[in-house]
Parts: sequence; structure tokens; C-alpha cells
Amino acid sequence: MNSLGTIFLFSLAISVSYCGEVITSPPVTNWGDWGVFENCPNGTVVQGFQLKTEPYRGALVDDTALNGVRFYCGHPLSPNATTITSLVGSWGNWGNIYTCGLNGSVIGFQLRVEAFGIVDDETATNNVRFLCSNMAEPNNYIEGDGLGFGAWRGTVRCGSGEALCGIQTQIQPDRGALLDDSAMNNLAAECCPAPASIEYIY
Repeated sequence: MNSLGTIFLFSLAISVSYCGEVITSPPVTNWGDWGVFENCPNGTVVQGFQLKTEPYRGALVDDTALNGVRFYCGHPLSPNATTITSLVGSWGNWGNIYTCGLNGSVIGFQLRVEAFGIVDDETATNNVRFLCSNMAEPNNYIEGDGLGFGAWRGTVRCGSGEALCGIQTQIQPDRGALLDDSAMNNLAAECCPAPASIEYIY
């Protein structure tokens, strides 16, 4: 093999080694479009999160519940922390900031989803639980401040020694005043090797 081929294969191997596994919520609903993936800066992983939620508006008003997720790469209180989001819905406000603590990171998640056909006003995803590396099962998660419609669905998580480092969301856009809106439907996240300084409990 010539030197050019060797360089090409080496470059390909390097690019593949940095491509982490993507974990995706089990699709109970499937409305809307997927946003672009956003990733943490190299060497950092998700240690905190924040949800954008529309409060419950009443039985005769269209509700959308969860509209977006924001990840904190690094501890949220650190001056070096950065935030990443993907597609975000039009309704609601950003809620509380939650963190796994100084030595913990987010390693998986579980969505609370209202399925199609249960009521006329489908809200799709209502809330999220994020699994923390430094918390022991079965209570190894932090639950967000979303709404309570629907049921908790399947849990997905990264492999051993990995943590979330990227985000992609599926959002149904505003369809107009006469149509039902659901905003956030599904969540995908990339897993990356975690820094050695973060302690893990599996």
C-alpha cells in the first residue's frame, strides 16, 4: 500500500474512533422534525440539564408540555461550562437547572410520554428523568420539572465509562390555532468516553 493509502486509512480510523454511540428514546409518538445534533466541546460531557415547559393551560386549551432540553457540558456552576440545545418548541419557559453534582455526569434518560389517542389534546413528551453516574440504582436519576401527563417509557443509557455529550430533539412546530400541537416528541443523545476525573457507579 502506498503512503497516501496509509494516511487515508489512518485518518478514517481516527474519525471513526471519535464517533460515539447514539441512544434514542423509544418512539411512542413520532410527530415533527429532528433538529441538528449539537455536541459538547471535546473532553467535556453533560453534567446538568434544564427543561423548557409550557405550564398546563386547562382542559379546553391546547397544551404542548415539554418544548425543549438544554444540556450543560461541565458543571453548571463552573465558569467554563457551556450549553447545547437542538431544536426547541415555541411555547413555555426554561425551568430549574439540575445537576448530577461535581463528580457526576448524565449517562442516560427516560421520557414521560402521553401516547396518541388517549385524549384529544396530545402533548407527547411531558418530562424527562436523567440518569447520573454517581447515584446508585434504582434511584440513580434526577427528574425534571415537566408535566405529568402520560407514562414513563423505556430507559436508554450509555455504555460503561461513557456519558452524554450531544443532543438532538424531535419537535413538532406550530401548526396554527385550529390544530393540535405537541412540541417535543423524542430525544436522541450521543455518548462519549467520560473524563477520568469523573467518578462512576454502575
